[in-house]
Parts: sequence; C-alpha cells; structure tokens
Amino acid sequence: MKEVASELGRTPAQVALAWTLNAPGVTAPIIGARTIAQLEDNLGALQVDLTPSQLARLDEVSAIDLGNPHDLLASDHIRTVTTGDMKIETLG
Repeated sequence: MKEVASELGRTPAQVALAWTLNAPGVTAPIIGARTIAQLEDNLGALQVDLTPSQLARLDEVSAIDLGNPHDLLASDHIRTVTTGDMKIETLG
C-alpha cells in the first residue's frame, strides 16, 4: 500500500479506499474518519487513479490464504464423476 501511495503521491488511506472502490461488488467503502482532516484525506481517494498493474499488485499482497477445507476442495484430489444426471465427488 505504501509503495503504491508513494508512486502516486497519495496517502496509504487514499490508495486503500481507491483500491476498495475498484473491488467487484463494492459500491461504497465505509470510512472511519474521526476528524475533518481524516475525512478530507479519505475523500482524496476519489481522485486516485490506480493502473491495472497497481491494482494487480494490491490484489496479490492482500490475498488471503483460505486454508482447509478450501485448499482440499480446490485441489486435484477431488474429482467429479458424472453418471447420468447424478454427480459424484470422490477423493482421489
């Protein structure tokens, strides 16, 4: 966040809010400004234009490792066998 903020001459909070606004399904991030200065800084996020490369970097560093059982279910160890109209999932 700090790297991208430095590249753009913006604050990390502005970059974080701008990145959040670019997330699918997010229509309005909730800000937690307690002072007028914080509010003004947060509103500066509306002027931040993140490049596709910057968005990808931010997505990558913020990715959450879901762990089990997600890893198991997403792996090749689970196979789907289709028989007629019935799907059977088996451990491989």
